[in-house]
Amino acid sequence: MLLITGCGVAADAPATPPPAGVARSETPAPTPSATGAPAGPAASGVPLTDASLGAHTAQPLVQPARVEVPSLGIDVTVAPEGVDATGALALSDDPAVASWYRYGPTPWSTAGTAVIAAHVDSFDYGVGQFARLLDAPVGTEIVTTSVDGRVARFSVQQVSMVDKTGVDWNAVFDRSGPHLLALVTCGGEFDYDTGHYLSNVIVTAAPIA
Repeated sequence: MLLITGCGVAADAPATPPPAGVARSETPAPTPSATGAPAGPAASGVPLTDASLGAHTAQPLVQPARVEVPSLGIDVTVAPEGVDATGALALSDDPAVASWYRYGPTPWSTAGTAVIAAHVDSFDYGVGQFARLLDAPVGTEIVTTSVDGRVARFSVQQVSMVDKTGVDWNAVFDRSGPHLLALVTCGGEFDYDTGHYLSNVIVTAAPIA
């Protein structure tokens, strides 16, 4: 049983606003929406989107396989993921395995934000490495490596801890703005009644030329 159940972010579907919600390791078949509009509130209190729409976007050729923050001792595997039946980005139970939203930009794209998320901890695996992200100073280097060995380097611009009900997921999942990398996990106070952390930690980083 995971200590956290609302740690991840829900991926945006093509041409729809991005949401956030409960993330799990499974990716069951989604239920199509007639309109493609947000599917409704998740346990985390932020809206979801239709999970079926991601199937209409072609799989990018360059996939991240690893993300490192050397100065913080972070080195995790990255797996490409879609969404679960709730519209949330599917996360591995193991916090050492992060999820990259495979229907969005990659770290090698020329525009938009590549989003990689992971659980902050779990009963089974303990505290995950993304728990250290909150301590990343501005300028911290993040290194992503693709499945074919390509490397993209980023420099941390901002580290924010935001109440889950106040996260601007449209900005996090931006597809057309400047090329950025966002690393997302949970943080802040843990609500034992709901089984959720109350905040998200979001690290925004820009490419290093």
